[in-house]
Amino acid sequence: MQSYLSLQQFLLNIQGKLKYSFPESYWIKAELAGVRKVGKHVYFELIQLSSGQKVAQIRGTAFHAEGTQAISEFEMTTGQKFADGIKIGLRATVNYHPVYGLSLNLLELDAELTIGGIELQRKQTLEQLLLKNPGVIMLRDGLYSTPNKLLPIPLAIQRVAVITSLSSDAFADFMHCLKTNDHDYHFYTDIYEALVHGYSTTISIMAAMDQILASGKKYDVVVLIRGGGAPADFLPFDDYDLALRVATFSIPIVTGIGHQMNQGIADFFARIHMKTPTMAAQYMIDYNAQFESRLYLLSESINKIALALYVSRNNQFLMLQSKIVSITKGALQNKTFQLFQVESNLVPSVFRVLKNEALKLEQKSLQISFRLPFYFTAMQKNLLHLQEHIQSLSPQRLLKRGFVLIKKNGTYVVNEKLNPGEAIEIIQETSIYQAEIIKKL
Repeated sequence: MQSYLSLQQFLLNIQGKLKYSFPESYWIKAELAGVRKVGKHVYFELIQLSSGQKVAQIRGTAFHAEGTQAISEFEMTTGQKFADGIKIGLRATVNYHPVYGLSLNLLELDAELTIGGIELQRKQTLEQLLLKNPGVIMLRDGLYSTPNKLLPIPLAIQRVAVITSLSSDAFADFMHCLKTNDHDYHFYTDIYEALVHGYSTTISIMAAMDQILASGKKYDVVVLIRGGGAPADFLPFDDYDLALRVATFSIPIVTGIGHQMNQGIADFFARIHMKTPTMAAQYMIDYNAQFESRLYLLSESINKIALALYVSRNNQFLMLQSKIVSITKGALQNKTFQLFQVESNLVPSVFRVLKNEALKLEQKSLQISFRLPFYFTAMQKNLLHLQEHIQSLSPQRLLKRGFVLIKKNGTYVVNEKLNPGEAIEIIQETSIYQAEIIKKL
């Protein structure tokens, strides 16, 4: 005859043996899943994955007081919600209940393990960015080189695109610092609002970057700012896609996203990294102040060089003026003496020339007086000959010699073709005839 145990007795026996075998608490590393709050208690699953496959799983409970207090301290220290998907280190005791089965009771959480996981994830993301983007993202002597880091910043920063949340204290601090700067610099700022906390941060920031490019405005820099927080709050700024976008963005980016202890990947890849929004604003103020200082020093240098050049050229001018006066006086004296000599030689020469020209004029006058009668006689003969020639060509002379004149339509015909049927007048010395062209021969 078999001896049976009730199910309850059997499970209570297991409970006792487990409690005897695992009397203490144990530190365990696992991944959270199925987190839910029921009343004042928090229930969850602990899982372990290998090559994407679940290889271990157990239920866990954080009872009100010790367990839930550990969760609150964990969230405050890390800034990370006690939520699905994060890796945690916890101290727990083994618990077995005849109804609810095997589970772990959470006593304490290791915040440093989770923070270390964040650093490990950042390291892995950086390695992937370097591996998949050769020639774009490079690591040299411990410093990252990206296209954005190589972009020139204008001599003075004036036009600024700001990516941030309008409701954040970071934005208020940033604008206050810009507007109350000691140099009275004025910055033209356009705000592109985006989420800077939570899981949608990455998508929201990249959408704002798209809006900046689509605006077509020529910004000097883009400023990405948010307030401080726990390490987990900065996870979106370690995102692969956002980091790559920052690295290759076509406008210089200045970050001030609240890292107090370290830098995120977005900071590594941006043109300028500052720890806080206020420091980002102060960087732009100081940058412009340096430019103004260079202008002032250049102005002083120009003034000094100009003054020295003026003194040098003025001295040269005075020396040249004195030399010119001396040379001019000597030249005037020399030319005055030469003029006196020319004058003394010129007067007799002029009289001789005038006398010779007078003799020539007198000779020409005698020649003209002698030749003039012969000239008039020759001209009279030419005129008579011309008159006779003209008279010989008169129409009356031609008609007397038997020639006729022809008119058509009241006009004399000269070398004009006449056609059959045309009416003409034939003029003789004493008669005029009406005629018609019959035929052309």
